[in-house]
Amino acid sequence: MNVLTGVSKTFSVKTSRLLFAMNQDLINLFSKLAEDPSLVRKKVLEYGSDYLGGEWKTLSETDVEVVQMTGGQSNLLYLVTGNFSSETIPSCFLIRLHCQQENQVFTDTVVFSIMSERGLGPKLYGFFPGGRLEQFLPSETLDNDTVSDPEVASKIGANLPKLHAIEVPIPKKPKAIHMIREFLEECRATGKTVFELVPGSVKFEDSNIPKEVTLDQLEKEVADFEKMCSIFDKTVVFTHNDLWSANILQLNETKEIVFIDFEYSSYNWRSFDLSMHLSECAFDYRVPFPPGVHVNQIFFENHPNIQVFCESYIDSLYKMKKENPEQKYPLTENREKEVNRLMQECKFFLPLVNMLWATWSIKNLWTGKEDDVDFTVAASNRLSVFFHFKSQSENIYNELKNL
Repeated sequence: MNVLTGVSKTFSVKTSRLLFAMNQDLINLFSKLAEDPSLVRKKVLEYGSDYLGGEWKTLSETDVEVVQMTGGQSNLLYLVTGNFSSETIPSCFLIRLHCQQENQVFTDTVVFSIMSERGLGPKLYGFFPGGRLEQFLPSETLDNDTVSDPEVASKIGANLPKLHAIEVPIPKKPKAIHMIREFLEECRATGKTVFELVPGSVKFEDSNIPKEVTLDQLEKEVADFEKMCSIFDKTVVFTHNDLWSANILQLNETKEIVFIDFEYSSYNWRSFDLSMHLSECAFDYRVPFPPGVHVNQIFFENHPNIQVFCESYIDSLYKMKKENPEQKYPLTENREKEVNRLMQECKFFLPLVNMLWATWSIKNLWTGKEDDVDFTVAASNRLSVFFHFKSQSENIYNELKNL
């Protein structure tokens, strides 16, 4: 082995372990907010003083309030408010503690920085090992009711091209298939090979939906679908990949739409991202009893907002082209044709989107992860969507492959 390579790997492993330990210490500290808030207040005052300065340097622990906003597998979010008023120094900020894998944290931080710099998201006040300080935007987190509103759907569709136009210094190949294969590898590592579908919230009268699937069968399904995806390679852009309602804010003051949480972001086919959002409109997780989700199948079969969503996307592209004529955009000057094509693309990627979350759910189930949602039912729902709509994707592929 090359000596430098060996040193580099050793350093990388040691650094990774050190960062993990530091992050775990932070998570443990903030977990004591209820029982010993003074320790947490002392830490947030340190962040405020170091990254924001001004009045934060003069506050005492009694001048600060810390409230946990969210807590989950990916992030812990805390709102910090100081007892002062200033026109130049923010009196409140968010602390985000990362719970994801290191590569997801890297991508999320890079994308957040770029979005912040371009005014497309909250400002970045600073970052530290294990987390960052963000601007607090008074807003409403969307839910299944609001994303189903045609006016809101139009705003989301109009916002997506701005995200898709961003250049991010990460690999430019579509990553959806790669992500699915990574999940399947994690499934294999458990030693299990067969997943049995159970009756779920998705109910199709369809003989194409199997009662069980092996990992080898899923690998073959993914490989077959990958071949069809190649006709969309010219549409590869930077994508969010997890644009469900909880990752979309609507600002209180301006009613603008803001996207958050970029941990799964990568380059992908544009309509994989659009189809992801349209598909997620079907899943309502505001269910306080098992299996933890309600599914409205109309959003798969005949999505009520797909046309207004795609029209807004295309119209936004034309507006961006007018503002920046030198930039290349996938436009033909035939709006109606482009909207219809985009709608077909969205329908094509519906099965692949659900295969992604099916394999993610099986991976979590077999590795013992816990969640409010029943992973067996979740995977069964997603696989039912995949197998039911696979033939639709094949028909769309045959229709578009020679155009």
